[in-house]
Amino acid sequence: MKVKWIIAISSVGVAAYILADIFHEVVGHGGTCLIIRNKVDLITSVCFKSNPGSFLTDIGGPITNLLFGLLIHAFLKKRKSHALLSTLFLLNIMAYNLFWFSGTLLQSGLSKAGDWTYTIKELNIGTIGKPVLVIAGTIAYLLSIKIIWLHVNRIGLVFAEFPLRQSIVYSYFAAAIAATIAGLFFKYDRIHAAFEGLLEMSGSLPVMFIIPGIQTKVNNYELRASQIVIISIFILFIIFCFTLGRGIF
Repeated sequence: MKVKWIIAISSVGVAAYILADIFHEVVGHGGTCLIIRNKVDLITSVCFKSNPGSFLTDIGGPITNLLFGLLIHAFLKKRKSHALLSTLFLLNIMAYNLFWFSGTLLQSGLSKAGDWTYTIKELNIGTIGKPVLVIAGTIAYLLSIKIIWLHVNRIGLVFAEFPLRQSIVYSYFAAAIAATIAGLFFKYDRIHAAFEGLLEMSGSLPVMFIIPGIQTKVNNYELRASQIVIISIFILFIIFCFTLGRGIF
């Protein structure tokens, strides 16, 4: 049962990472680029290049993460289903999206890189831009943690006897490993791409420290994970590695 549980929870983390990355790179950066009628030169699991460059394309990624994260938050608030794996799947997608948005703000505020750096320069915001990004990123992280904690508590009440915190930790580690492996498929700069993939997931590191509050035992629950779903996620990850991981020119 222990091995099956680890495999099932890990597959949830991998699937959540894949979707969060697609939201950021493909839907966010790529979609914005097409909307403003620029040309996509390269899109991978960790980077995006267009011609000409645009701050709208740059911030399209994190803003898309924010919008999808809030959308899933609203959906989970109204969700009445008590299927554990699907709920954890949505929880992880929401967390990765919200934290990626917050992380890009802090990254651009504390370094010379990041999706918001070119935006500050293009809009001539000046020296105040960096501190504003740091403050905004910190606030975004705190609000994201609050939102995720609320949903973690709701799940804990229903599945009180299930190792919820361990499930979140295992799924996060699986997602971080998947992001690193996907980066290794970018043959033009494997090590850097792998590091960038790990750096992306490091933005979601706070999810590991979100601890459920008081848990009331409501019912017993035995994990049931469909082998077809797990195999499908594995196949999806392989496809992801040979497309976005390898890079689409």
